[in-house]
Amino acid sequence: MRWYGKQLLVFLIVLLASGVSAFGQQKPVRKITNIAGDLYRFQNRFHFSVFLVTRAGVIATVPINADAARWLKTELKKRFNNPVKYLFYSHDHADNSSGGEVFADTAVVVAYDKMKATIIGEKRPTVVPDIIFSDRMTIDLGGKTVKLVYVGRGHSDNMIAMNFGAERALFAVDFVEVKSVAYKRLNDSYFPNWMGSIRVIEGIDSM
Repeated sequence: MRWYGKQLLVFLIVLLASGVSAFGQQKPVRKITNIAGDLYRFQNRFHFSVFLVTRAGVIATVPINADAARWLKTELKKRFNNPVKYLFYSHDHADNSSGGEVFADTAVVVAYDKMKATIIGEKRPTVVPDIIFSDRMTIDLGGKTVKLVYVGRGHSDNMIAMNFGAERALFAVDFVEVKSVAYKRLNDSYFPNWMGSIRVIEGIDSM
């Protein structure tokens, strides 16, 4: 009985070790789901972005990181055979803006004007925006329209929201939480102004 107990203990240790190893080598969860019309959501683990398919090309957002962007680029080629024509950065934080260079061969990169200086100054691992704007901007591609709106200081000082009007969908990153509170770390945030950003979102239909 004692020997059996030792066998069982060794078996459990090996099983636990193999489980830890498998978890460490686990591939990131990545998938694409349709939101509405030609608007899709891309998931990379616990990060999300969206993209809009048009007859003239794809409008992508938030590359997340280089590996995620490469996976998405391959999937867009396979599923839609359409290049990315525009890439929108939501804000400068590295877990959102990294990987923009993956789409730079075909895409025009758009961001809020303060973001460009931050990307350069803080050496974010991504491509510098081609087009910047200071308040609002409208992008038209292949019969589709997306409105970009600067929401003020909150989660960062260069955050924009993206309004996909025909799909009745709004993409707002990190500062609007669903049944939750803000992310556990508020570094590089402007907490006193945070509610102002949310009020911009509440009135975005009138813009």
